[in-house]
Amino acid sequence: MNRKLLLLIILSFALFSCNDNTQQFKDNVETKEKFVYDYEVYNAKDIILAEEDRGKTILSRKQLVDMDGKNVVILNIGGNSLSFYDLESGEKVHEILVDSLGKMKCFHFVGKDSIFIGCSNFRHEIELATPQALRLIDWDGNVKKIYGYEVDQDELNRYKYDVDKLVAPDNNDFVFCQGNIIPCETYFRSYGLLGTKESVENPLPIGIRMDTKENKYHVSKHRKYADIKEGMHYPTYCSLLVTKSANDLPVFRYRYSSSAFEWDFNHDSIIEHCFKSALIDTIMPLPHPAEYGHEMPCYYGPVKYDECNQVYISTIFFNDNIYGKTKWAILFADKDFQYIGEKFEYEYYPSETNKNLALNIRKTDDSTVTAYYLKLVKNNYDYAKYIDSCKNVLQSMKQNIDDKKNVLLDGCPPIKFVKSQMDIKESSYKILTIYCNCGCQGCEKGALGTLLANKEVLNKVPLYIILSAYNPEHLDSYIETTGLSYFNKVAKDSTGIMKTVAKTGLVLNPRITVVNDGMVILDTIYQALDIEDKLLPQIAGPNENSRYVLNDNGEVSIVYSYKK
Repeated sequence: MNRKLLLLIILSFALFSCNDNTQQFKDNVETKEKFVYDYEVYNAKDIILAEEDRGKTILSRKQLVDMDGKNVVILNIGGNSLSFYDLESGEKVHEILVDSLGKMKCFHFVGKDSIFIGCSNFRHEIELATPQALRLIDWDGNVKKIYGYEVDQDELNRYKYDVDKLVAPDNNDFVFCQGNIIPCETYFRSYGLLGTKESVENPLPIGIRMDTKENKYHVSKHRKYADIKEGMHYPTYCSLLVTKSANDLPVFRYRYSSSAFEWDFNHDSIIEHCFKSALIDTIMPLPHPAEYGHEMPCYYGPVKYDECNQVYISTIFFNDNIYGKTKWAILFADKDFQYIGEKFEYEYYPSETNKNLALNIRKTDDSTVTAYYLKLVKNNYDYAKYIDSCKNVLQSMKQNIDDKKNVLLDGCPPIKFVKSQMDIKESSYKILTIYCNCGCQGCEKGALGTLLANKEVLNKVPLYIILSAYNPEHLDSYIETTGLSYFNKVAKDSTGIMKTVAKTGLVLNPRITVVNDGMVILDTIYQALDIEDKLLPQIAGPNENSRYVLNDNGEVSIVYSYKK
């Protein structure tokens, strides 16, 4: 069978599958039945990367386009180039090198003469006088237009917005709707902590858009985050997600909200759609302001329109800090945003779709990208019983963690955890807790650097180390790659339980617990600015003004007036 005939059969099957599923969804909505849907793989295609693309980072934003009658996948290679690969042959057909002042974070291909790219400068600042972040290039990489920060003056005066607070400083991501670019994840940089008096009294617009024909920003009259009042605290960081609807309009999703908000910017109106998981009730606010979501039991992911199957999908993430393990569910709604079902613990999610294909595109190794062809299937589960069973699983997981947490909280958690695995014979000692690959990465590297640079002496002093990871595999890999296997006083947390009892309201930076004559005199997670001046000296010595050293006999001594 020749390759063209084989491709025709595959595409015909995919088209039939999408059309058949679409009719099923219409029938299900009319009868108001709900089912357990899921994506299954019916084909896979390996794309062998060209030599110049191998071993490089492939940024998450990809695009599937029809180019001269062929399905072409566009990859952002390292933020420096766009690589075009023919999906059928797996061959690279074109490359655009991006000559930028920073790193290309996102792009959108409209045609060979219209390719929008968003770049971040190295200082992550808004350059109002000399903007470079948003540009239009062509097939040869020529810059056709640079978009500035001009905002419609009437709207700016009417709503009293500050330009530098509206525009994302590094244009991290965007969606393209009807010739307009809508920045994503903009507001957390300037909004303040959600639920505070300041954030409620000084709301920012729900949406802004760059009209690429006018070369001008327009701002919405609609202000404030959805359903936020003073005292209702939700994590600020990345609270707003923006995608595109079947109507070619932006859709806003707040991680804490069960609704999706479609912005009809032509009339500046907001259309609210309920898109709620059946596995949870309301995501309750936190008792205090917070930047990060370590205490949130769950939160929603972005809304995506699967053009092939004509359904909306979204996700909900169940926090491993609360449930012990990371769990996900995928939600489905028809093209009118009517909920039709969901699946707990799914495996595949369509990263790119068009009218005929739904693909999950993953980098499988340094030289290979695999495109999994997906079809949407309806499982034969009893929907109500399935949802109840999933709720029971989640409740059981949460109860198990709560039981363990209650034991640890009866006293000082780091001390109790270390004593659960080994004897502490000293009356004065320290415990360093490292949450593997969490929090400020520079802070974590600083703590690891201090440990390894002083490993011979620190292995002899009363310093105990707790390593908290997601699972045993993650923990083993972390120990191997960091070289922490050298230390003999390591308490291993392979379930992440120590993350659930961490100091609240802070990112999971390294935690230091200091015990002197049996009394806890310090137990804190340092902010990033204090890592160098406070945490690192605490690790390397009895206190911030001294450090441990080995004398000529290999015995531990203390040197005072230690300064980094």
